[in-house]
Amino acid sequence: MNNPKVAAPPRSAGVTSLVGSLIGLCIFFFPFPTADGSLKIPLVIIIDYLKSSLGGALEYLTLGLVALLCVTWLLSRLVASSGASSPWRRAVAAYHEKDGTMTGLTFLLAAVFTFMLVFQIGPDWLLHKDVGGLALYLGGSVFLTVAIAGLFVLFLTEFGFLEFVGTLMEPLMRPLYRLPGKSAVDAVASFVAAPAVGIFITNKLYLEGHYTQRESASIATNFSICSLGFFALLASIGGIMAYLPHMIIVSFIINFTLAALMVRIPPLSRKLDVYHQGNTQTAQDLEVSNDGHILARACGAAAERASQTRLDVFYKGFWEAITFAQKIVAYILAIATLALLLATYTPVFDYLGVLVEPLISALQLPDASAIAPTVLVSIAEIALPAIIISGADVDPMAVFFVCTLSSVQIIFFTESANAMLESDIPLTVRDLVVVFLLRTLVAMPMVALATHLLF
Repeated sequence: MNNPKVAAPPRSAGVTSLVGSLIGLCIFFFPFPTADGSLKIPLVIIIDYLKSSLGGALEYLTLGLVALLCVTWLLSRLVASSGASSPWRRAVAAYHEKDGTMTGLTFLLAAVFTFMLVFQIGPDWLLHKDVGGLALYLGGSVFLTVAIAGLFVLFLTEFGFLEFVGTLMEPLMRPLYRLPGKSAVDAVASFVAAPAVGIFITNKLYLEGHYTQRESASIATNFSICSLGFFALLASIGGIMAYLPHMIIVSFIINFTLAALMVRIPPLSRKLDVYHQGNTQTAQDLEVSNDGHILARACGAAAERASQTRLDVFYKGFWEAITFAQKIVAYILAIATLALLLATYTPVFDYLGVLVEPLISALQLPDASAIAPTVLVSIAEIALPAIIISGADVDPMAVFFVCTLSSVQIIFFTESANAMLESDIPLTVRDLVVVFLLRTLVAMPMVALATHLLF
């Protein structure tokens, strides 16, 4: 007796998958010429247009988001003490289900900082453009980026593109990175959009049961690469625009080399291979089908996924992106402001630089004493090393090293780290600090080698 065969998806599902995926690819990956002569992907064009259209109103929008977050959190505390009976009470309680007292205090601190920054009330050390001003700008920028990208990324996640890429990349990603093939999409999404976008995708797939705790933590901390636009910003601040292509290529190679090591050592290797729903990953979950040609299997998997997509996924996905972005904004305005104050007005990172200087000297890099304080300061903000070194008389070779190293450290509390902490991915502050230090230690000789080969 023959085994019953699973019904193939209708032919229209293949067309739906192709059209939906092409829209997503176009929005995220295909650059178009702009009025100023540069090339930008449509996602960035849309976000830039919204930023310019909103202008100063973006600051008030940011203030409104943080203030509303404080209100809903306070209501959730009241609901918890009185019992959630009505639908709106249950909704508020669910929204802040994992937000404890410390998180709520972070929201309140963010509201205070945002109010002071928007209305320019407070001491100069807080209102400085490279401290509070930078945090306020980043907060609004990250909200728009994650919210808009969260809507359009549905064309990649809901129409089979992830299944298509995952099937093709599985034979490579599993042995090299101990990760599913579809995780390659998360890395590329960060590279062309923003780290928070990649983390949003990773968190979404983790909640849907595509990744285990270990896999989601490994993807978030290794593949949330800074965007192409940010590479240009770093090179511009450092005054090494001529080396921008070299910096991008070197960073890309080192990031993927580092990932192969980081996923195999603690703390990432100690994360559990358990899905969000609580079930443990089995050998069957890791099996790669050999039924037919790999390209045919990839197309079939994509069509099958597209056949399950309904229109309401866009509403739900957009709402998820907005709520995810709202909490990230609060973390940025609170934690990033404190981190920038620490980095700008205290000698803490200078003291830490003393520990790093002997290693930089051993790597035979010029201006070791000037470079040293920048090595660890990027945990606060990825652009800080370039900003610090831009005003000094430093060899271009040293500037290249500083800018490239900051691009591969991944963890920084003005965006990526806060997005990871806000997500459901099982990562703690301790995990992030340890990963940052390990990545920095391993990356330094690799970046130094590339620097010596180029200069």
